[in-house]
Amino acid sequence: MSDLARKLFGDDVPARSLALIVDLDDTICTDFDWPIRAAVEVLVRIDRQKVAVHYVTARTEVGRAATERFLEEHRLPGWRNLHFCPNHLGTRKHKTDKHTLLAREHHVIASIGDTDEDEGAAARVAGVPFILVGRDNAAPAWATVAGLIAAKGGFRQAGQD
Repeated sequence: MSDLARKLFGDDVPARSLALIVDLDDTICTDFDWPIRAAVEVLVRIDRQKVAVHYVTARTEVGRAATERFLEEHRLPGWRNLHFCPNHLGTRKHKTDKHTLLAREHHVIASIGDTDEDEGAAARVAGVPFILVGRDNAAPAWATVAGLIAAKGGFRQAGQD
């Protein structure tokens, strides 16, 4: 909470909600729609009431239907939080702008992506921890993200739907 908010509202200002920023291509899927198992296994366990998943992608609106279908088929959270790259904006600017906005609105647990040049740079500008997905093995990166989510109590309890 900022000092100004504390002065104006005291301790009555609610805490910012938790969020996770996720890239799509080569982070949760390959070839546009082949799931990366480690990513899906972590994302489906998230308690949607506690952690908002935001997908910040270089994909444009042209890919919306296929992207939504992929998220639905794999029962992934955050389908309403798709942030596509506008045609008039470059990928790096788009991702930096969205990371910065989301970091102001939420307590971002981490950003995960496959390129340090795009997602990593955007996360650093926004002051958000960044986890780089390895090209040949995504499991270690997703295990790190799972640990961060668990530390915040962001997974559903056993038997909870």
